[in-house]
Amino acid sequence: TAVEAALPEAAAGRLGLEPGARLRLTDRLGGPAVDVRITGVYRPVDATAAYWQLDDLRGRGTVKIDFTTYGPLLTDPAVLTGDRVSAGESAWLASADFSTVGTGRIDALRTAVRDGAAALREEPALGGSAEASSALPAVLDRTERSLLVSRTTLLIVGLQLALLACCTLFLVARLLSAERAGESRLLRARGGSRAQLARLAALEALLL
Repeated sequence: TAVEAALPEAAAGRLGLEPGARLRLTDRLGGPAVDVRITGVYRPVDATAAYWQLDDLRGRGTVKIDFTTYGPLLTDPAVLTGDRVSAGESAWLASADFSTVGTGRIDALRTAVRDGAAALREEPALGGSAEASSALPAVLDRTERSLLVSRTTLLIVGLQLALLACCTLFLVARLLSAERAGESRLLRARGGSRAQLARLAALEALLL
């Protein structure tokens, strides 16, 4: 009985196959040949999506280097558990939701990823030959450096603004002092006492 499978649209076009067509696949690992009946064709909506990163062809359907590779064929998972096809590699791609992760958990997250990858490589259930890798620690390192640069920039800008504010207040105080000196001399010339001048200065300071 032929195995029913779906073929990438790009591969079907190159091979001139349509749903209902049959072909025989030779196992390059030495297993038995497999008869396949094409039941449909498919095209990835987004070949850059995480799902297709485990595909050697990255969802393109066909790649030509020294020889042309087509695939992958999509079939019922039960076919892979039987003896009709030889066993190949199995892979999983995990993605996480970081919407609730704050900067305070970067160190813990980096450690957890590294420990988790090491634990998977040593997991007996995976035969001791598993490979686990993650780009997250490198991403977290770059994120921390970016945060440090951003915080340093904000601190420098804050200090500059504080210095500018102090200089502005100093200049305003100088201007007010110069203006107050002229007014004080005029009031003293008109008979104002020191107590009256002090009360006026205090009232002006209160209003400001």
